Amino acid sequence: MYRVAAITGGAGAIGGAIATSLRDAGHAVAILDREAEFAVDLGSEAAVRAVANQVLERMGRCDVTVNCVAPGLTRTPAAEAGMPEAAFEQVRAQQALPRTLVAEDVSGVVAFLASDAAAAITGQTLCADGGLVLR
Repeated sequence: MYRVAAITGGAGAIGGAIATSLRDAGHAVAILDREAEFAVDLGSEAAVRAVANQVLERMGRCDVTVNCVAPGLTRTPAAEAGMPEAAFEQVRAQQALPRTLVAEDVSGVVAFLASDAAAAITGQTLCADGGLVLR
């Protein structure tokens, strides 16, 4: 049986990679973003509640998106447009895993959280930052 996943901020490079990973795992995906299938301003609680109802009406349920993934500096078109290459190099040098992150690094974490292997994890924020912030 498939699961329904709602992806907030899902219209960008990282969100697109997450949607692909979850679809590949057999999930139905609802993209929530300013310019997406389910258009919403994520800064407005009322708008988020309204779009949640739209997802439920259209997709029947939502089974997965109660954990948060906090990515480090990730090489995406938006990040490349707004950051000099030196910023990527500086962050990479400070990470425990010294490599530039890509969207698939984040989507893999989300795919894990949406899987049965993470059934006991909820309400958490996982850092997918290459070890920039060690806890």
